[in-house]
Amino acid sequence: MKCKRESSPSPSSSSTRECKYEVFLSFRGEDTRNNFTDHLYAALNRMGIITFRDEEELERGKSISKLFEAIEESQIAIIIFSKSYASSKWCLDELAKINKCREEMRLEVFPIFYDVDPSDVRKQIGNFEQTFIDHQKCEDNIKKVETWRTALKEVANISGWHLQNRHESEFIQHVVKEMMKKLSSKSSGITRNFIGMDSTLKEFIPLYLGFENNVRMTGIYGMGGLGKTTLARAVYDEYRSHFEGSSFIANVREDSKTHGLRKLQKQLLADILEDKNIHVNNVYDGVDTIKKRLCRIKVLIVIDDVDHLDQLEKLAGGHDWFGLGSWIIITTRDEHVLIQHEVLNRYNSNGLKDDDALKLFCLKAFKNEKPKEGYMQLSLEVVKYANGLPLALVTLGSFLVGRTIDEWQSALPSFKKTKGEIFHILKLSYDGLEEMWKEIFLDIACFFRHWNKNEVIHILENCGFNARIGISVLMEKSLLSMDYNEDLGMHDLLQEMGEKIVRFESKGKLGMQSRLWLNNDLLNVLKDNMATNAIEAIVVRYKKVDFKFEEFLEVLSKMSNLRLMIINQTDILRFPIDHRHLDVPTTLRHLLWDYCPLKCLSCSSQPMELVHLELQRSYLEYLWQGVMLSFKLKFIDLSSSFYLIRTPDFSGVPILEKLNLSNCPRLVEIHPSIGKLSKLRYLHLKYCKSLTDLPSMSAKMQSLTVLDLHHCSKINSFPKFTGIMKSLSELNLGGTGIKKVEPSSIECLIALTKLDLSSCNDLKCLPRNMHNLRSLEKLGLFFCTKLKSLPRLPSTVRVIKALGCDSLKWSLALVKLRSWSQPLCQRCPYDKKSIPREFKILFHFLQVQDGTIYGTSSKREKEGSRTKFLVIIPSFFIQKVRNSINIELPSNWYNSKWIGFALWATCMIGCEYDIRARVIALGDMPQNYWAFELFTTLIRLENSICLLYLSSDEWFAIVGNGKCCQIKVIFETNRSTIGIDVSDCGFSSLYKQDVDEFNQTSAQCLIESFGEEVPIYKLTGNDHLNHPSH
Repeated sequence: MKCKRESSPSPSSSSTRECKYEVFLSFRGEDTRNNFTDHLYAALNRMGIITFRDEEELERGKSISKLFEAIEESQIAIIIFSKSYASSKWCLDELAKINKCREEMRLEVFPIFYDVDPSDVRKQIGNFEQTFIDHQKCEDNIKKVETWRTALKEVANISGWHLQNRHESEFIQHVVKEMMKKLSSKSSGITRNFIGMDSTLKEFIPLYLGFENNVRMTGIYGMGGLGKTTLARAVYDEYRSHFEGSSFIANVREDSKTHGLRKLQKQLLADILEDKNIHVNNVYDGVDTIKKRLCRIKVLIVIDDVDHLDQLEKLAGGHDWFGLGSWIIITTRDEHVLIQHEVLNRYNSNGLKDDDALKLFCLKAFKNEKPKEGYMQLSLEVVKYANGLPLALVTLGSFLVGRTIDEWQSALPSFKKTKGEIFHILKLSYDGLEEMWKEIFLDIACFFRHWNKNEVIHILENCGFNARIGISVLMEKSLLSMDYNEDLGMHDLLQEMGEKIVRFESKGKLGMQSRLWLNNDLLNVLKDNMATNAIEAIVVRYKKVDFKFEEFLEVLSKMSNLRLMIINQTDILRFPIDHRHLDVPTTLRHLLWDYCPLKCLSCSSQPMELVHLELQRSYLEYLWQGVMLSFKLKFIDLSSSFYLIRTPDFSGVPILEKLNLSNCPRLVEIHPSIGKLSKLRYLHLKYCKSLTDLPSMSAKMQSLTVLDLHHCSKINSFPKFTGIMKSLSELNLGGTGIKKVEPSSIECLIALTKLDLSSCNDLKCLPRNMHNLRSLEKLGLFFCTKLKSLPRLPSTVRVIKALGCDSLKWSLALVKLRSWSQPLCQRCPYDKKSIPREFKILFHFLQVQDGTIYGTSSKREKEGSRTKFLVIIPSFFIQKVRNSINIELPSNWYNSKWIGFALWATCMIGCEYDIRARVIALGDMPQNYWAFELFTTLIRLENSICLLYLSSDEWFAIVGNGKCCQIKVIFETNRSTIGIDVSDCGFSSLYKQDVDEFNQTSAQCLIESFGEEVPIYKLTGNDHLNHPSH
């Protein structure tokens, strides 16, 4: 069945969309089939997105008409443009069909540019130009070529994604998240997962129709698992576009307890008013703000899972809170709450009818709407036991998928025993899990619902579980879900089932529970001294409670099997001053304790199983005394511990990987044993303002990747490295008191890619052997006010940040950098006599780039050194014209020797605001009037001379020809109230002979005679913003 798209502006006839696939992938097989496309396809499937790709659905040799049918049956098409995409006539026919469906059927299309320049695709140059020339040689293709060209141009101009140099895994994750957002915002009434929604909507929608000129409150009630939230979400997604504002407030019952009603009020206001910064002082202020701000707005609001009248009174207290035509939908398990709030329109959610229930079950059990041969009667019996409950049908279907008829028959007696009770039905899926998956399920149900997947995996793996596979298994069994942010979700009933299982196993005795997650339960265990070795995990968050340390110490000693303890965002313990140490249980694997009041950890019992120790904002003075043996400990975080004085001996933690001591203002000593930690990768010490010295870094620290000493203001010497640091890639010394960089240390930093020396106010020079940092890419020198010169730097450097280096003099080494992504901008006295030198410096800068600047584009592409000169323009700049010049170009300005344009200007600005120059080309061009942004200067000084070069290659990529007759340059700031004065400005065409002539002069002499440096702006390509004007 093809996608049906019928729309009407009135809610009474909503748009319908029946699609077999959610995403269609178009790609060139030989380029990406076995790498990028395969990984993207797998990632989409993991998130439950129904995706079509040709080799997955079509047998080799089938007609392309089958492919066209799949396109018509899809909601979204992703086109992966690769180098040889356009060489395939099959791909181009596919692209033309996608573009046609985009125009006629509102198919959503998103291009991905994989190892190709987007402008090459849009303008059909480079590989794409030659490909179309080849296609035109075949008579059979001539009629199609124009259609292909049009489709390629139109689709490539759609906003999409450019892979560039990003990591494929991160890029794919971003694309999948965007697809999840797109699909979640679409109408949910017609997707294959919501069987029976069409008929339900036909019953439900009339509760609103006919009351469009009033404010309507409608309640959906019924037991858990019936699909109340699903129905509300379907209506919300289907009709939200017919209202002036909308908000879906989910999980009110749970979130009101955890975060309070004020947060939900703020969410409601932020959603409808589209203002994330809206402020709500308290719940009563929230009520007043909602009434005042929304009373004239037609809104659609869903308040999901309400269990108390007070929640409705604070979120939707009356009909007069909202504008005429508003619709407020409330879901609840308790109809009495609706009656109390005088909600007259109430819809009883009764579950699915038999036919729809069978379809939903079969989709999970057989991946089809009908049972396999021989399974019909068994399926009917299972559906009967599920009693129309969607959650039960999905869970049972996932439990039985792939099992034989004999296994089904053996499971049926268990179903009969449930007598249709939802708890027992759901527990069948739990009972079928392996023991480790059961433990993971219970941990997530009791502790980690709505937590990020990666954080949960980290915690559970620390506890010895194979969490990554376990979470995948639970998702396959429909016991767990995940949203586009990778936050874990679980149905309310499944969470309640997990909690019931924990309580049932303990026979109602708190001290025998394997997990404690409620504050009151933990308090009662302490108060009555009920703890036993059955307690495995404690996770307490957000609440403030008080109990005595003696009780906690006595109880903790009895938890001999405790593996996990998280006390987060709370001042849960108030210890007496004379009892501020704690014996960590030997079985504990993961300890997180925010605002820990301990003075130290005792080492009388060695925590041999401990993997993760996180005590942020603690009262620790020292972590432990002597040597603590913990051979599995990988992570220590004591950041923002105000009272911490020294670190312990690290000899007993040989595999420590990350140590975070940031913002410990009283820390004065780092134990020298840190130099023997061969597995340590990250050492964070920023803002340790009392730290004066650092132990020697030996070659034994072979794994150290990041060393951060940012704003350790009392450290006045460069860290001492006594051996080759083969992994250290990032060294942050910004804001320290160092006066000199030791040449001997430089020789040890062979892997360093980023060095930050910003705000080192006593640093006057850098060692001559800086060029030996052969991996260095970024050098931070912001506000090194005494730095006078720079030595020769390695050719790998691509970013130098040197704003505020007032003493720095010009050096030829700066000009010889391979590329710049940020201008080095300084005060530059203006002298009209210096104008030719500015151009000469610019010429020299261009001349020393990789290759010759006027070499052919194809030649440079072949050599891998294509040169482009642009600077990014952020889209938030306000376009207010302050000063502008018009340049009339001579009729003969363009010839084969032309290599580009150069612009210079002397800018003066009274305040510290950014300046940009905008260039508009006018003339006989296809668009006739085309504005293309060229650069932004980050000038925060009273005077500055700016230079810009635009290459001929970039000119033709943007404008398309050499028929321009006039250039207009506009100078402006990002503040409309700030003026800018351009006292002098020049613009020149540059030709090959200019560079040849310059080669005969002495560049060094010219640069020295100029004095202080000129900021020269250059970026690699594809960063410009094109703005066609019509």
